[in-house]
Amino acid sequence: MTHDYITPLFWQHGEAEEVLREEIQHMKSVGIQSFVAEPRPHPDYLSDGWWRDMAILVDEAQKNDMKVWIFDDGDYPSGWANGLIPEKYPEHLKVYLAENHIDVTGPRNGAYFLAGRWIGEGEKLLYVVAAQRKDRGMDIIGETLTDITDHMHNGRLYWDVPEGEWRIFIIKQTHTGEEAHTSSYINPLSREAVRAYIDIIHEEHYKRFGSEFGKTIQGFFTDEPRFGNTTGYDRAIGRSRMPLPYCDSVLQLMQEKGIEKIPQLLPCLWYNAGGAEVDVRYVYMDVVSGLFAKNFTGQLGDWCRAHQVKLIGHLVEENGAHARLGYGAGHYFRAVEGMDAAGLDIVCNLYPEQTSGSYYTGFNFFDSDFSHWGLSKMASSAACLDPKKKGVTICETFGAYGWNEGLKVMKWITDVLTVRGVNHMVPHAFSPQEFPDPDCPPHFYARGENPQFRHFDVWSSYANDVCGRITDGLHKAPVAVLYHAEAEWGGEAMPFEKVVKVLMQRQIDSDVVSADMLVDEEISKVENGVLGVHAQQYRALVVPYAQYLPAPLLASLKKMAEAGLKVWFIRDFPQRAYLYGAVDCSAFEKVTLEKLPEKAAQAGIVDIKLSDYNPDICYIHYEKEGTDSYFLVNQSTRHTFDGWVELPAGKAIHLYDPMRHRSYRAEQSSANGKTRVQLYLQPYESLFLVADGQQELPARCTPKDFPKQRAVDGVWRISSATSKEYPAFTEQPYQELVNLAEPDKLPEFAGIVRYELSFEWDAAKPAQALLDLGNVYECATVTLNGEEVGTCICPPYQFVLEPGLLKKGNNQLVVEVVNTLVKSHEECSFDWYFPQEPTGLLGPVSLRY
Repeated sequence: MTHDYITPLFWQHGEAEEVLREEIQHMKSVGIQSFVAEPRPHPDYLSDGWWRDMAILVDEAQKNDMKVWIFDDGDYPSGWANGLIPEKYPEHLKVYLAENHIDVTGPRNGAYFLAGRWIGEGEKLLYVVAAQRKDRGMDIIGETLTDITDHMHNGRLYWDVPEGEWRIFIIKQTHTGEEAHTSSYINPLSREAVRAYIDIIHEEHYKRFGSEFGKTIQGFFTDEPRFGNTTGYDRAIGRSRMPLPYCDSVLQLMQEKGIEKIPQLLPCLWYNAGGAEVDVRYVYMDVVSGLFAKNFTGQLGDWCRAHQVKLIGHLVEENGAHARLGYGAGHYFRAVEGMDAAGLDIVCNLYPEQTSGSYYTGFNFFDSDFSHWGLSKMASSAACLDPKKKGVTICETFGAYGWNEGLKVMKWITDVLTVRGVNHMVPHAFSPQEFPDPDCPPHFYARGENPQFRHFDVWSSYANDVCGRITDGLHKAPVAVLYHAEAEWGGEAMPFEKVVKVLMQRQIDSDVVSADMLVDEEISKVENGVLGVHAQQYRALVVPYAQYLPAPLLASLKKMAEAGLKVWFIRDFPQRAYLYGAVDCSAFEKVTLEKLPEKAAQAGIVDIKLSDYNPDICYIHYEKEGTDSYFLVNQSTRHTFDGWVELPAGKAIHLYDPMRHRSYRAEQSSANGKTRVQLYLQPYESLFLVADGQQELPARCTPKDFPKQRAVDGVWRISSATSKEYPAFTEQPYQELVNLAEPDKLPEFAGIVRYELSFEWDAAKPAQALLDLGNVYECATVTLNGEEVGTCICPPYQFVLEPGLLKKGNNQLVVEVVNTLVKSHEECSFDWYFPQEPTGLLGPVSLRY
């Protein structure tokens, strides 16, 4: 990866050369060093127009010392191959396993059935299986499953039906799935199909720009590859009659993994069969998730590395899809194993105060437990547990929130991501299309129309600083949590995020670990009661409730527990192992989810401790170049934390504020092997606590350090300008601080509002003062007596006034406030799902001294 941490999507529509170059220059101007060239929706992808534009992008990147990543298809999800598969490689289209069935009551001798009529053009009959139905319902009786394929003759099934209620299953191979959008995609389970995809996309780029691979061109970005057998996030196997991902090797591999009675057990993929379905579904998902990982992302990654570039990107993870069919790829850790960075996508599924339950947006109905507590942690765990990824977690973020999303929400999202270990942002998006581009705003420059772009560098400087401090080191978490995919495939399972959430709300950090890692003795070892997974170390392993788990995993966990590792099962032990009977759980302990944090604390398996319970304070402990740092974030938008945080004793602690890029002295005391640091975090604030021994630093100013307060009021001069008009302001008839978005004022104004005030200051000159603007919507730049004091893109809107800034007598205060484009552009449907905020400086404005 490059040494910058912000790589936005740069959409291509076939714009003029000067427009493309100008957009890249604007990226560079706000601290961006790389971008992803995305062809959606370029009119000439893989033809002359695209190669011309790519040459322009590479050339301009070289001139600006920037790097380029290449989006790996003409549309998303990746795997479309620009629509060329049906024409060039029809044999490589996606294939599915599907079933139709006939219900019949026996006995019925001498009957035949037109089973062959269920086989359409291009489809292939595989097997015919019969089973007795249970109570005339959807379930079947597993013991009665019978292969009757050899009763087929010339498209007819000749079969004497026994007494009772029976179902005849016609199991076939088909190209017909339930996601029309991906019907012409390659089969991601087939190595040959993916190789054809590489020939179409990757090899063509290498032919033309191979000399820049590993130099200006850093690699390829793959976007949301999936099974695509059906639509939806909840498409777990066994929940519907959906067609299933398939290739010629699937059934053979299932047999090799322990399902010997194929084909008669195949109906268990769709229907419950008195327990027989459990192992069949587990083994099927084990096979197809492995094939996807090996033949799609694995093969792409191998090709990239062989050509001196890297593979990055993300899957569809939302709402648990990462462990399922449909939009998913079956198993997150397997699917990203072939990539050079772990990836995730945030598309309006992180929002302030939406941290539990679920909520609806125009994009989806989001499960906040997963989106807020699980998603980022899952991805960052994959990054720190796979040496190839070197701890790099990328996140495509900020897209599809609408024009209401400004730098304030972006800063909050950045904190939620980084405190969970995400350290590379892929902002969505820069669009050079004429404004307004209706495609999934916001767009950051927006052809000069976005008034907040003037402060984008404040956000990018902050994000680069935070990401840089949690990169190229070691994440240190005391607890490992088992990834739940295998448990979900065959039975009832608790999602891992339930465990992560209850721990994180008590400031107990964790990593999510896959069963594949835990069963590999070359990767996972227990020494002195500590679990090591590659370089990571954990003092306890938590297993979310699972009705069934793989036998090799349970055997490994038993060895670990016997070697002294604390292995805690939430709620209960598994009923049995897949493909085996009961298991010995005597070496494990059970604990309820609610009691888990207390259990960890009693065992001393905690890293930090707060003086008061506060579920909004999250942290990450990172060691870099021998120095331990603790990054703490206040996720609340309403509540301040004022107390202490207890850390392991060591070197003296100092505070680092990444928004202001300044270090401060920490008030601290040490006793009994612990160090207590005074901590004051207002909403939206974040701090690093750095254990490097520095102490000769200035104190950090907070509101409670200033005992006196005085209102700053009077007759305000208020004027406004759009982004394009700035700095030519138009005076407004308002002279007090009010919400300018009210219906009788400026409800459709988007831009910069300037507030000017003359006020008298007659108090003795303070050594320092704090200017508090109160409520602001939403970016504020302050100038006092002609000198710019600073810019805040989010609360708290407080500015430290150094000695000499505030003068005795008359003072001139200027505050420029920038709102978001939603005020003038309400047509984007994404905006209709979020509350719209006021416009302007509402105050009260005060001076603390």
